[in-house]
Amino acid sequence: MKYWNSISLSSKTYILSFIFVWLILFICTISIPKFEIHQSLNSYHDYVLDFVFSTLTFLGDGIFAVLLSFVFFFFNKKKAVFILSTFLISSLLAQVLKNFVFDDFMRPYHYTQSGALHVPIVSGIKMHASHSFPSGHTTTIFALTAALSLFYQSKKIGCSLFVIAVFVGYSRIYLSQHFLEDTIAGSILGVTTSFVIHLILRKNRFFIK
Repeated sequence: MKYWNSISLSSKTYILSFIFVWLILFICTISIPKFEIHQSLNSYHDYVLDFVFSTLTFLGDGIFAVLLSFVFFFFNKKKAVFILSTFLISSLLAQVLKNFVFDDFMRPYHYTQSGALHVPIVSGIKMHASHSFPSGHTTTIFALTAALSLFYQSKKIGCSLFVIAVFVGYSRIYLSQHFLEDTIAGSILGVTTSFVIHLILRKNRFFIK
């Protein structure tokens, strides 16, 4: 409770939005087969959406995270270190989980190739068949946006950051790189990592205002 009272209004809004949406999606994942969910979430494709989500998905890429840290470095070095640490640690955890713990979890493309799943495939996207759980891009964007939410005192900014993260997470489903459960797991990992690192840094007098 003490930590909750000390964080910014943006981060409180972000967390509450995250919990609300996550609960709804979690209920969906345990009550509806994942193939059915994936097909429903991919029921409509067009050229505009293909372009939008193919572009938006790069916000969850490691290159964007490094560039964001680089930009913050010129304004506030401690915030830059925090953002970069959040990205590196959350990404490392995601890679360990997907390559060593859940290495047998296959991506949607694996099932489309075998004929078990029928969804559109966006052209120009490099498809992957294995190491699906959790989603690395979703982990990164939720880690970054959760970190950024700690810097501001605005409900609108908190909501905006969360919405951006949700759309990037959905882009991974739209592009059939991941199932919904992969993105949910990635979002939880990213958000949790961000706030845990923030708490540790504050306890060690690495203050981020």
